[in-house]
Amino acid sequence: MRKRYPIVTSTGVLCLALAAACGGGGSINLAKAPTASPGTATGGAGAVPEGFEQVGSPANGLSVAVPGPWVALDLTKNDLEQGLKRSGLSGKALEQAKEDLQPLVTNKAVWAFDPRSRQSSPNRFTTNLNGYCQTSGNISADQLIGAATKDLEQVKAKVTEATKVTVGGVEAAKLVYTFPAGGMEIKGTQFYLPGSGRTCTVTLSTDQDGKQRLFDRIGQTIRLQ
Repeated sequence: MRKRYPIVTSTGVLCLALAAACGGGGSINLAKAPTASPGTATGGAGAVPEGFEQVGSPANGLSVAVPGPWVALDLTKNDLEQGLKRSGLSGKALEQAKEDLQPLVTNKAVWAFDPRSRQSSPNRFTTNLNGYCQTSGNISADQLIGAATKDLEQVKAKVTEATKVTVGGVEAAKLVYTFPAGGMEIKGTQFYLPGSGRTCTVTLSTDQDGKQRLFDRIGQTIRLQ
């Protein structure tokens, strides 16, 4: 099974696609990766900070909390088209985003964005998040770091941080990177949480400076379900 790799499109939202779509790069073959002992997820008290709202459920395989002003959708039950209209996109950009994000529906993803970010962005880019799970072998955080770093470099991303972090009781992989897309520089952060027979990925993207602290805070709310 090939990993569906998150790529940012010029519309300012994420496209979750196979390498052949959206001009993407390589993919992590999670099904064939070496196995290791899986972590154990725990919900933990205080997982949702004050002023944040949780999205996600066992149907998604994960949950994550985002700031209250963000628009968050559980794509196992919410209408993508209605959510996109709230993003501020219109016309061709809206139609392209709808097409690009259909794979998120297929993958039972959670998706969220900051509708105010388009006004403060120099490129009218929407700061956003997607999260989904896929079947895999039992993969360690170290193995995920190596595979994800390689894949990011294939799409000409510059990885500035690749480390292990504890998220929801799981030893997870965290990668921070930048890469060019649509004439802008995207700043991304990914969290990979290995579980029993699956790996869940949360990707946050922006074109603005000063978002890393928020992205790290959001990352700490991720829980396997």
